[in-house]
Amino acid sequence: MSEAPAAASPAAIDGVRIAGSGMAEPVSLPRYGRQDLGYSPGGAMDCFSLRRGNLMLGNPPDAPALEMIAPPEIEITAAGFLVLTGARRAARLLRQAQSFTLEHSRVQDARPGDRIVFGGKQYGFRTYLCFRARRETEPGPPNGEAIPFSRLGGWADPRGRIRVLPGPEHALLENPRSFFDSPWRTTAHMDKMGMRLEGEARLACTIVNMVSEAVADGTVQLTPGGPIILLRHRQTIGGYPRVFNVISADIDLLGQYGPNQVIRFLEVNRETACAIAREKESAWRHLAQPPAGP
Repeated sequence: MSEAPAAASPAAIDGVRIAGSGMAEPVSLPRYGRQDLGYSPGGAMDCFSLRRGNLMLGNPPDAPALEMIAPPEIEITAAGFLVLTGARRAARLLRQAQSFTLEHSRVQDARPGDRIVFGGKQYGFRTYLCFRARRETEPGPPNGEAIPFSRLGGWADPRGRIRVLPGPEHALLENPRSFFDSPWRTTAHMDKMGMRLEGEARLACTIVNMVSEAVADGTVQLTPGGPIILLRHRQTIGGYPRVFNVISADIDLLGQYGPNQVIRFLEVNRETACAIAREKESAWRHLAQPPAGP
């Protein structure tokens, strides 16, 4: 996959310092509206997790966070609060001679000099660390409750399938149902631009190449080597048939797939896709509500 221009990521996050080796970078929400200039949206691969952490802290939804595949050791340099979302990993907070379990999806008090160390992964692929500096006279965390994905992810398919709509060249597929009849597997050929799939099904299209046309987040292109799903750091145009497109609500779920994972698909219509998007938006409204008083 060739590189495409992308929106610049934040250079750093105030109050958080990477203190060891790993795979982590500051990210914010994607920036849309510049595709005509050749710029892909970029930003976080799992925006749901980033927004969820920021809302739990009282941050703006687009506040930067650390997106981590192989989390390094982290040092806290300012008093504040933090929360881990996205992929769940064992994590501990080291404070002087003490060590605390850092619970996933729970707001945690943080002090200068604290260090976070990570252990094994339990599920998912990308972990997000969101941070907010403590405001003057603020007594404690804005909301210490742990909020698991299951409480807010009712919009996701209960069988874990990724839902798609027919793409612009869908009618040129000779055997479209084969895309859904058997599972696919993600491969090591993946990055922030897209992921290549492999499987037993052999999709066939009446065209192989075409004049390059616009692509979008979640576009499924059928290449001679098999399907590729384009992600948020994708190119802005493509010359392979666009046979399906992942619905907008499920793009974030793709950000939690690593190499060599089984992935299944479900075809839905436009009305269903819009209903799922509304259901997902209602989860944000629920999360943004202030906690009930005593």
